[in-house]
Amino acid sequence: MSYCLNPQCPSPADLMNTNSNIFCRNCGANLLLQNKYRVIRLLGSGGFSRTFEVEDNGTKKVLKVLNLSVFSDSEKKSKIVNLFKREAEVLIRLHNSGIPQVEADGYFELNFPNCPEPLYCLVMEKIEGLNLQQWLKNRDNQPITPELAIAYLKQILEILEQVHAQGYFHRDIKPANIMVKPDGQLVLIDFGAVRDLAQTYVQQENENTIIGTVGYSSPEQMKGTVVKQSDFFALGRTFVHLLTGKPPLNLPEDEKTGKLIWRNQVPLHSNSWRSWLDKMKWRSLFDLLDEMMESYWKNRPENTQVIFRRLNHSITLPRISPWVAGTAIFLGIGLPGSYWYFNGVNGCDKIWLRRFPLDDSISCGEEILLPNINMRVTEKERGVKAIAAGKYQDAIIWLEKAWQKERDPETLIYLNNSRLEVEKIKAYTIAVVAPLSINNDNIYSSQEILRGVAQAQNEFNQNYKSKNLGLKVLIASDNNQIQDARKIAEKLGQQRDILAVIGHFRSDTTLEAIKVYQQQHLLLISATATSESLSTSCQSNYPNCFFRVVPSNRVIAETLANYLKNQNKLKAAIFFNPNSAYSQSLQAQMKGRLSDSGGKVVAEIPLYDNIDNNLNRVKEQKANVIVLFTTTDGLTSDSAVGVIEYAIKNKYLVVGGDSLDNNKLLKALVGNQADAVVAIPWHSRNKLNRDFPEKVEKMWQKPGNWRTALSYDATRVLLAALEKIPSPSRENIEQVIAETNFQATGATGLISFKPNGDRQQDNIYLVKVVQNPNTGQIEFLPLDKSK
Repeated sequence: MSYCLNPQCPSPADLMNTNSNIFCRNCGANLLLQNKYRVIRLLGSGGFSRTFEVEDNGTKKVLKVLNLSVFSDSEKKSKIVNLFKREAEVLIRLHNSGIPQVEADGYFELNFPNCPEPLYCLVMEKIEGLNLQQWLKNRDNQPITPELAIAYLKQILEILEQVHAQGYFHRDIKPANIMVKPDGQLVLIDFGAVRDLAQTYVQQENENTIIGTVGYSSPEQMKGTVVKQSDFFALGRTFVHLLTGKPPLNLPEDEKTGKLIWRNQVPLHSNSWRSWLDKMKWRSLFDLLDEMMESYWKNRPENTQVIFRRLNHSITLPRISPWVAGTAIFLGIGLPGSYWYFNGVNGCDKIWLRRFPLDDSISCGEEILLPNINMRVTEKERGVKAIAAGKYQDAIIWLEKAWQKERDPETLIYLNNSRLEVEKIKAYTIAVVAPLSINNDNIYSSQEILRGVAQAQNEFNQNYKSKNLGLKVLIASDNNQIQDARKIAEKLGQQRDILAVIGHFRSDTTLEAIKVYQQQHLLLISATATSESLSTSCQSNYPNCFFRVVPSNRVIAETLANYLKNQNKLKAAIFFNPNSAYSQSLQAQMKGRLSDSGGKVVAEIPLYDNIDNNLNRVKEQKANVIVLFTTTDGLTSDSAVGVIEYAIKNKYLVVGGDSLDNNKLLKALVGNQADAVVAIPWHSRNKLNRDFPEKVEKMWQKPGNWRTALSYDATRVLLAALEKIPSPSRENIEQVIAETNFQATGATGLISFKPNGDRQQDNIYLVKVVQNPNTGQIEFLPLDKSK
């Protein structure tokens, strides 16, 4: 049969409407939606949507239709529709086998005669298989093994990582909302659905409207508040159900703490030595699940990365008896000394039996910090476990396989570190701090930064192997957050074998961290931070604490101002974030440089959430160009997209700094017919080092970008200094770089520094944002400097 969606149809489920019918025989409505979808049957209804099975050229899919009949308030209706549209956009953007897929034209609206409003529709992939609740029932509720729990948990975390990165939360994780496909892959369904998003909004209006499922939903969610850690609570409860075979409501709770009493329900029976080791490993998993289910959301893991790292850690003991080794150390140096011996690893220096601390956002190879977007059990994971166990030869085997397969920069760094250990080569150690977090843009930026560092490390180790000298790299993550940047700086400052640090990603985190590095006399060299405040960040008694290979905001603003003068675009509306040192610095510099060029800033507009109320100031002040100085912390990207959409609609040229090099913003900018121009510190067509782009593409099998080039250059600066010093230390490295005759050569050509640590060479390239008509990829097209 063909089901009719016309709300006015007297018999929508008429069996006489067959698949051969084009029009409904009762109301005359078209039964072939969008000329492709035929509605077969109603699957269910509830909340604020109805679901149908539809057929698309023989493929069965699911159609969700927004149900607005429960609303009478027009403002509420409008907000619910906007939420539905935004959710459709997110589902279209997410491409993951663990999420029901939505095609680019999967969202549409249907209009019917005599209906006051259209039907809002979303077509998505239909997932074949059973949900985990049904799957458990078919197994007579036999629990899954801890090994399978870890594998399943990683699959779900991969999905949540992408969902959270888009600013959404699932809100109803439970076995019934996890499908297991015939091939064993999991799919998370019914997340971010209209019902959930709509009810979240309604909840703000009516505290009695609660979403989620009792037994799985967190305490704060049951009170009407949802954060990303709410999903972790439900995920923990879900896996307790899977490990015990019992729903959370069927398990007892501790009367004092309210925590579930569940571990004794997990079937582990053997008393063998291997089982004891396994139980120790499962205890780590169980501890993690309990932490995910903490009553107060701030006591749960901060993000999926933290959970991933905990899952990647398994207890591996040396081949000799740990009791013998532990007793010998205990008797030899006492209890405090034994604790130091096992846990006091210094940077990348590790001696027999000492172990690296895990889950500290710092790694020489003992844990994975760069999220694995594909998230399957990989050779990289096996290599990392081998490093944590001190089995470097095994690590090399696994990491070489991983490197050939994935071309991942973190893998290459760990592989180089492991080779130095096996070959007993003397090595210097530097650290690189990247914005590793679950945000997709931060992941991509981190990959680009690590590519540059890894490329320089690999070249140095190959060239200096004959001299029995190498470079180790420690990777650290500050999550692109100011408070985390200070913590990481404190940890790195205490690692005495670390000679210098490359980082941090943005100016605000760099400014915070540099205060700590100065106290520790640890040199910081930046590849990406451009704020003018950094030019005066070093105290007079420690003048050489900071250098940067990227030009400052003064150079960026001067380049943009000269371009606008040539284009006769001298009335600028500047959008900036007044809470960001980077954005404020660019705004101030641009104002001054534009004035020097005979121009004027006619409007200075903060990038806040209510940006729509200020957009009309652009026309009111008769601006003829929009200058957009967004930030790289993700806090202003939505507002920036709103500005770009306004520019496109009103045909304004948009110009800005390197923070516009962001996937979300570039997708918006590429549609601007009035052009979008970005100032970046390197482009592959520059003439300063013609060999570098080719070397990058050969190593990574993809073109390089400015973050890779500048990170390569930051590493090259440190290596050039190390080559000049027989016995390098923190102090003499910074002294060498500060010398007036110091020079290094990198992707951006010659590198030297001014007394304040700024770079001597002012290399800034203006590029247009274009879409390659052949590949569909967004690219940067260099502008002729004469224009």
